[in-house]
Amino acid sequence: MKAPRWYWAFLVVNAAVGAASPLLPLYAYHLGGTAADVGAMSAAASMVNVIGSLLWGRLADVTARRRLFVLLSFAGLSLAYLALPFLLRVPQLILLNAGVSLVWTASATVSILILLGNFPRADWEREIGRFNVYSGVGWTLGLAIGAVWTSALVRLVGEGWGLRSLGLVVAVLAAAAAVMAARELREPSQRVEARSLRHLMVAVGNFLYERFRYGPTHLQDVLRPSQLLRFLQGRTAFGPELVLCYYGALLAFVGFATTFVPFPIFVRQALGWSNELVFALYVAHHGVSVLAFGWARRAVAKWGHRPAAALALLGRTGIFIGFAVVGGTTAKWMLPILFGLAGATWSFFQLAATALVSRLSPQGLQGQGLGLYNAIAGLGNVLGALAGGYLAEFVGFPATFLCGAVLVFLTMPILLVEGRPVS
Repeated sequence: MKAPRWYWAFLVVNAAVGAASPLLPLYAYHLGGTAADVGAMSAAASMVNVIGSLLWGRLADVTARRRLFVLLSFAGLSLAYLALPFLLRVPQLILLNAGVSLVWTASATVSILILLGNFPRADWEREIGRFNVYSGVGWTLGLAIGAVWTSALVRLVGEGWGLRSLGLVVAVLAAAAAVMAARELREPSQRVEARSLRHLMVAVGNFLYERFRYGPTHLQDVLRPSQLLRFLQGRTAFGPELVLCYYGALLAFVGFATTFVPFPIFVRQALGWSNELVFALYVAHHGVSVLAFGWARRAVAKWGHRPAAALALLGRTGIFIGFAVVGGTTAKWMLPILFGLAGATWSFFQLAATALVSRLSPQGLQGQGLGLYNAIAGLGNVLGALAGGYLAEFVGFPATFLCGAVLVFLTMPILLVEGRPVS
C-alpha cells in the first residue's frame, strides 16, 4: 500500500527541525554564549515540551479540527526561524527555542491521532512504523543539509551569516511543509481519542524511535499534585517495581543530558572543530542509531529487557569516559567513533526500557505507564541540561562527562533489580 502523500510534509518539516537542532547552540556560541547558556536553553525547551504536550493534548481532545494544529505548528516554525537573523543576544535565543518547542509539540501531539483516524485499526502498527521512517529520514536529511550549508556558506559570508542563513533555510523548509500539509492533509475520516492508544502503545513499544512523542496524553491524570508524593513512595496502581524503574530512568536521562547538552560547545570550544563537523557528528550519531535498531531488537529478544538496557548503560559509561579522555588529550580521532557508538547504545537502551515499562505496567494502564516514562525523560532532560551546562562552564568538560558517566553507571543496578519476571 502506498504511503499517503501528506507523510512527505512531515518528512520536510523533520528536515527543518533536524537542521535546526544543532543550529541554536552553535549560534549561541557564536554570539558569545557559554555552556551554561546552552544548558538553560535546552532546559527551557524540555520544560516547554512537557507543558505543551499537556496543553495541546487537552485541546486536541475537545476539538475536531486537528489538521489546524499541524498547519499552525508548521507555520509557527517558519515564522520563528525567519526571526533568527535579527536575534543578536543569547536570552533572545532561549525565548525563541522555547517558542519553537511549544509550536512543534502541537503537531507532534495530534499527528498520531490524524494518522490513526485515516486507517483501519488493523493497519495502525504498520503505518506508525512507516510514519516514523519518514520522520527519521527527514531528520537525518536536515542534519546533512546543515553540514553542507555551513561548510559552503561560512567560507563565503563568514560564520555569523552562515548560521543565520541556515535559519532562513529552516524557515523555508517549514513553510514548504505547511503548504504541502495544507494541500494534502485532510481531517481523518474517523475520530480517534487519546485513550484509544493505550493498548496500541504497548503493541508498538518495541518499535519506538528516539523521538517518540505520543506518550504524555494522559499525564495530567497521573501527576496531580495530590498524588505525587504517593507515587514517589510507590503507593500507586503502578507498584513499587515500576516506580523503581522510573527512578532509574530519571537518573539515566539526567546523565545523558549532563553529557550531551554541552557537547556542541565542547566540540567548538575545547576541540576547535568547525560547525560543519558538529553537524557531521550528529548525522553519524542519528544514522548509527537507526542502523542499530534491528540489532537492539534481536538483543532484547535474546537476552531480555534488563540485560540489554544494562549493556547499553555500560557502553554509555565507557563512551562518556572516552569523551573526557578526548577532552584532556590529543586523541581527537576517537570522537566520531565514540559519538557514533553512543547512537547505537541509545537504540538498545530506549528499546529495552520502553518495552520493560510497558510490561511492568498493570493491565489497562500501559499507555499511561509509557506516557509517564516520557514525562520522566523530559524531567531528566531539564535537570541534566542545567547540571551539564553549569558544570561544563565552571568545572570543565572532562569533569562534566565523568559526572554523566557516574550517573549512568549508577542506573545499572537499579534497572537490574527484578522483583518478578517480565513476560
